[in-house]
Formats: sequence, structure tokens, C-alpha cells
Amino acid sequence: MEPDYLAVILIGGGSSYGRAPDKEKAIAFAVRALRDWNRLFDVSNVDVVVNVVDVQGYSDCQWGGHPDGWMRGKSEATGEYEPIKRIAETVTRRTPRWK
Repeated sequence: MEPDYLAVILIGGGSSYGRAPDKEKAIAFAVRALRDWNRLFDVSNVDVVVNVVDVQGYSDCQWGGHPDGWMRGKSEATGEYEPIKRIAETVTRRTPRWK
């Protein structure tokens, strides 16, 4: 089974995310999706912190503010939602100049 990376950038009360089997692609997708926030926040040409987790074996992943932890997802094995108890790696990436 190949990895399945979810990259999440938290911003304001929301987030930007990307998902891919390749970690760098997931990060790039999350950074690209962050552009939508440029109307509310200055996210052009800045360093951002990206949380990256291998969510292999889970679908419908959700993060933040859950009573059962920071991240949860629907287990592909049981079909039930459960906490994803894997450590998120944090990396910093520079966003493109969008202005």
C-alpha cells in the first residue's frame, strides 16, 4: 500500500489543504489552495507552516476542534470515524507572489 499524504495549512478560522500519494505534491496543492485566502489575508510571498500527515487507510479526513483529537477520519477497514493518532510533520514553505 502506498502512502497517502494530507497537508494542512491553518489560517484564521479555516484552512487550506492538499492530498496526494507524494508528500511534496500534497504540500504544493495546499500552498496553491491557500491563494483563495489572499482576499482576506496577506499570503503572497510569505512563509507558511504546513502540517503533513500520512492518512493512509482513512477517507473523509477532518481536522481541528474535535473532542477526540486534532485529526480524525473514516477508517477504510471499519467504516467508522475514529481519531488518526499519527504525528504530523511540520514544514515551512514560501508561497508564490500572487499580487
